[in-house]
Amino acid sequence: MKHNLDELLEIVYRYYPRGVGIADDVDEQLRHETEEHARLVAARIQASKDERWHAMRRRIGERFPGMLTDQSLHLHGGGCDGCYSFTINLPQPAGRTLWFEVSFLAPYYIIHSPRTIEIVKDLRDAFSISFRGMLFIVSRSPLDPRLISNPDHERRRTVTITRDYVSFDLAPDEQPYADWIAHEIEASFGCERMPPEVGTVLVPGVATNLRIPGEVRLYDCLFSDSHTWVKPSPSEVPAPRAKVDESSLTDRFVAVLTVLRAHHQIGWTLRWPAMVRRLPESERQSAAVFLSASTDGFLHKDKMLEELARMRAHDESPATLRAMAAKRELEALVASWDGEGEPPTSMVAWASSFLDSWLVDSDSAAPS
Repeated sequence: MKHNLDELLEIVYRYYPRGVGIADDVDEQLRHETEEHARLVAARIQASKDERWHAMRRRIGERFPGMLTDQSLHLHGGGCDGCYSFTINLPQPAGRTLWFEVSFLAPYYIIHSPRTIEIVKDLRDAFSISFRGMLFIVSRSPLDPRLISNPDHERRRTVTITRDYVSFDLAPDEQPYADWIAHEIEASFGCERMPPEVGTVLVPGVATNLRIPGEVRLYDCLFSDSHTWVKPSPSEVPAPRAKVDESSLTDRFVAVLTVLRAHHQIGWTLRWPAMVRRLPESERQSAAVFLSASTDGFLHKDKMLEELARMRAHDESPATLRAMAAKRELEALVASWDGEGEPPTSMVAWASSFLDSWLVDSDSAAPS
């Protein structure tokens, strides 16, 4: 190795700011405004112009006609990765893809191929349900008779999960391609292969496009964060939730979800204009809406009143004014409820009528 670990971390910190925009959530905008990120973007653009890369890619393409795919077309715009990346699609019967990545931030390269692991997990005592265009995550058992009308106690309680990761231990039929191309890489760039015990070391205090702090490895920074560099351990893979169909819900739970759906629609409509204003200008037109919420399957009067009290108009659009009027109506219905048992019929009827009229117009369902 040309560098020790401290030197490699020093290289990483030239291009990835430490501790910026990661106090609570990862703030991409703050990271992208740093000197380090500007340096990374400049390095990508400069790398895209390097004739060594283009010449080597041509030679490999001639040696393996029709098998090479350039994965670095984004570099000229300054986006993604700290490496040149290309794949070789192996002929049948192997039919696998061999990945080659050459860092332009440090003098190293790597070669790997995809693998898949199957993990059998017990389902969690929680489930998800899609209801009136919103995904609800329910922290109750999918066998709870208060929520599910016909719970199937005999149904399968385990599921097989597949996870993709990369392997640096190449198969015998992959090795000849790797050897020839490795020689080309070393001759073109004067670099050496980075071993996994170095590349998989965690990097403190930084985030990447696809990795949050605590998950970022040297490979993510010096090469690409689009791969899983370490074989997943079954203990690290979270147990999945069951998915329940709306037709399986009890009437009581349908009533609860109806009120919650109306409540969240009002809140989302009021917050949306301010959320859009916080986005970079380039992202505002393409901002997508994905509605989701969590519930324990019951309505809680105090919590609903507290959340309704926090809602306030963020702009004077007709959609916001309409939502404010609906908020006041729902607030009055919740305040008059004794808070015991399922929601009263009047509240459910109001929520259902509100949703029927509101969701007719898809633009109202996703305000902009």
